[in-house]
Amino acid sequence: MKCPFCKTSTFRRVVAGNQEIDCCAACGALWFDYGEIRELTEGRLSVDAEGGSPPAPTGRAATAEKPGAILSRMRGEAASLACPRCGAALTAIDFQLTGIPVFQCASCEGILAPRTSAAGIAARFRFLREHGEKYAALGETLARKEKRRMESEYGAGGSGTAGNLAVPLPMVVPLADDAPAIRSFPLVTYALIAVTVILYLIGQVRGVRLPLPGGLQDLPSGTGFAGVPKLPLLFAPFFHAGILPLAIGSLFLFVLGDNVEDRMGSAAYFFFFLVCGVIAGIAHVLWGKAGGTPALSSPGAVAGILGAYLVFFPNVSIRLYGMGRIVTLPAYLFACAWLIDVFFLGPAGPLASLVDPARLSLPGNLAGFGAGVFGAILRRFCEQPLR
Repeated sequence: MKCPFCKTSTFRRVVAGNQEIDCCAACGALWFDYGEIRELTEGRLSVDAEGGSPPAPTGRAATAEKPGAILSRMRGEAASLACPRCGAALTAIDFQLTGIPVFQCASCEGILAPRTSAAGIAARFRFLREHGEKYAALGETLARKEKRRMESEYGAGGSGTAGNLAVPLPMVVPLADDAPAIRSFPLVTYALIAVTVILYLIGQVRGVRLPLPGGLQDLPSGTGFAGVPKLPLLFAPFFHAGILPLAIGSLFLFVLGDNVEDRMGSAAYFFFFLVCGVIAGIAHVLWGKAGGTPALSSPGAVAGILGAYLVFFPNVSIRLYGMGRIVTLPAYLFACAWLIDVFFLGPAGPLASLVDPARLSLPGNLAGFGAGVFGAILRRFCEQPLR
C-alpha cells in the first residue's frame, strides 16, 4: 500500500499481538484496518512521538497548536488524502473524544494515524490503564458525597420540595453532530421534514388530526392484521400525533438523516426510510402490547435512520439533549442512550404520553432500529471492494 502522506509504497507490516499493523517506514504513520486500533489502545503496539508526521502550517509548530486547531488543520489536509486500502475519501475525527485527531475512511472505517497522534493515543490509554482503579475509587467517593448532599437537601426519601426540582423530559434527541461534510444537497431529508410539517399543520388548521389513508387514525397495538388494512403502514411515517414528536423526528432527520442520505444516495435513502417505517409498523401491530397505545410509526422510520448512522459513523461525536442535560457522546453511546430511553422511559415514563400521545411500542422501535442496522450493514457489504 502507498502511504497517503509520502505518496509512495513505504508501508511495512509490524506485528502487534495477533495482528499485523501497516507502518510507514518513512514518516512513521500507522494504518489500522477496522478494529485493529485496539492493539494500540490496549498496549500491544509500542510507538513514540519521534519521527515524521504531516507538516504543520508554515510558521507554526505542531506542538504549539491547540487540539481544536490541529483537528481543523487536519480536516483541511484530508481533502488531499485517500484511503490506502480502498481509495475512498478520508476525514479527520477526534478519536473517541480524547482530543487527539486521526484520519478515518468513510467507507472501510480504517484509521490513519500520524505518528504523533498514535503516540498520544498510546500514552492516553496507558495512563487510563495504570490509573483506572484510582479514578474508579474517586468516582465512587464523589458519588457517595453527592448522594449525601442530595439526601440532606431534599430528604433521604426524596420527599424534599418538589418545586425546586426541574422535571426532565423523557427523551434523547440529537442537536448537532461532527460528521464529515456531506457531498450533495440532502434533498430527500429536507423533503421528508417538509411533508411531515405540512401534514401536521393541515391537521391543526382543520382542528383535527388527519387520518391515515385507509381510514385508520393510528396503528393499533398487538391486534394483528385481522380487519386492519395494510396501506396505512406505508404512510404512517409521515404523520405525527403532536408538536413534540414532530420536533423530535425532524431533529433526528436534520442532524442524522443528511449524512445517511449522502452515504446511501437519495433514491435508496427514501426507499430505506419507507421500509424501516413499514417494518416498525408491522412489529407494532403484531407484537405490541395488546390493548396498548395506538401509534403512528414515524419513530420507527427515524429509529432506522439512527441504526444506519450507527453503522456508517460509529465514532462521530453527537451533541444531544437527554433527561435534562446537554452532553456530547460518540454515536455508539448516543445509540445506547436512545435504547435506554426506549426501554425504560419512552413506553412507561410518567411524561411519555405528553411527549408522544401516539407513541410506538417497544417491538416497533426495536424493529425499526434493527431494520436500519441490517440495511446499513448490507449497504456496506455491497460497497466493499473485492480483495
